[in-house]
Amino acid sequence: MQIFHGKIITCDKNDNVFSYLVENEGKIDYVGDELPSQYSNHPLVELNEKSLIPSFGDGHLHFSNWALFAATYFDVREATNIPEIGKIITDFLDKNKKYKVIIGFGVSKHSVEEKRLITKQELDQFCPDIPMVLVCYDGHSMVANSKLLDKYPERIRKLRGFNEDSGQLFHEAFLEGLDYATALVSTLVLVNSIIKAYDIIAEYGIGMVHPVESIGFPMDMDVTLVSIIAKARTKKNSFQTRLFFQTMEVNKALKRKLPRIGGCFATALDGCFGACDAGLNEPYTNDLNNKGILFYKDEDVIKFCKEANRAGLQIEMHTIGDAATHQGIMALEEALKDYPREDHRHTIIHACLISQDNLKKCAKLGIGITLQPGFLISSLEPKEYLEKILGPQRVKESSPLRDIIDLGIHLSSGSDAPVTHPDPIVGMYGACNHPFDPNQSVTIQEALKMNTYEIAYTTFDEKERGSLELGKIADLVILNRNPLAMDPKDLLQLKVEQLYLSGKKFKPGMSILGMLGKGLFQSTKLI
Repeated sequence: MQIFHGKIITCDKNDNVFSYLVENEGKIDYVGDELPSQYSNHPLVELNEKSLIPSFGDGHLHFSNWALFAATYFDVREATNIPEIGKIITDFLDKNKKYKVIIGFGVSKHSVEEKRLITKQELDQFCPDIPMVLVCYDGHSMVANSKLLDKYPERIRKLRGFNEDSGQLFHEAFLEGLDYATALVSTLVLVNSIIKAYDIIAEYGIGMVHPVESIGFPMDMDVTLVSIIAKARTKKNSFQTRLFFQTMEVNKALKRKLPRIGGCFATALDGCFGACDAGLNEPYTNDLNNKGILFYKDEDVIKFCKEANRAGLQIEMHTIGDAATHQGIMALEEALKDYPREDHRHTIIHACLISQDNLKKCAKLGIGITLQPGFLISSLEPKEYLEKILGPQRVKESSPLRDIIDLGIHLSSGSDAPVTHPDPIVGMYGACNHPFDPNQSVTIQEALKMNTYEIAYTTFDEKERGSLELGKIADLVILNRNPLAMDPKDLLQLKVEQLYLSGKKFKPGMSILGMLGKGLFQSTKLI
């Protein structure tokens, strides 16, 4: 039994803040302002200037992708010029000679002095002997060296967006090209990366993730491995994983008995702003002949949504531009007309540009939105660039968090890692300090709920997790300060001091043998 005394921020429906919380055998035994007499002889955990909140979640991330970059390979987003990118690569190669393929992340033409992407020729100088790719910060384009380009079959070379001269891959060529590259990653490397990544993400105070998987590994190996390791993590320390299968083949999810389907890649309806292939209703300001790309015809998206909805699956789809967002919402609307379901929890991911009419449809139909506030403050895709390609008015109208919440739409937060770091505090800062339109900022309390209760709600977990209420599982985080007493501009001063899952302090570390014993041969299910 543990008794916490201080600022207990419950994130419940009434936004209660209490003085005491009692944890007993992994559950919340009491929460309130007066400590009942039966607990009076137990020692207190005094929070003082600190606070206790529900454990954070991450409502949308590419877990196995991020795991490879965070735990095995490298990230170049801090580099300020191309020579610095080269040094990161060569330093990595000096210490690592064993990999069959190297996959780095975070290159952006906006954050380097040269104001352009690195080229194949430059990558060849830094890494001439091993197939290598640098994925762009937006997760929708990349640059490959000659060793990797030479391996690509003709079917990939013929796809839209394949540029042999520069080594840069966009659109369908990117999707297929990255799938091909990740298929070269060894199973052992992937397993070790995922195991380590759970420990890394727990340092952010996260106790639940919604990973989207299936990026080209043979036989969807990433889906299998994340499932096994997730079960092991649940068994070891109650870490929760709710996996989304990125496929439009409904039977794939059903065969694995997964209750949810979607995400990005195969269920991305458009591209992104970084590659200027997000699907727009009106042309890009800097290219009046370009409205971006819709990867699927309306009838194909409708067919998928109808089949998945009739199968009882929860659907998520990636949309960035307003044309793609309309397509996704329209398809879900048609699916719900075809087979009405009251509590489906279908969700649109990103929804960076969304019309007021489509917001109202989401509210009416019960469609949730999982948005990435970290996008708003990323130096890798600055406001000046967005205004250049979209115009000031569309930028101002993008990511309308305030409107979403005011309409009663369930709004949850995700990092889209590796696109942004899986740090909920950074996401809270972005949500509370909207850089495009301050009137679209949310309150600190709302930002907390976007990262706790709403993530649990999205996957039907709100009865057990996401808020600090009597009888719920004691997934808790101690913060160094009380966020509700802070100026929103100071939120980056918040720090996670301790994560508790089912009332126990999170303990890192797991071997491959331990993972197999706990994950492969036990019955814990992904809910």
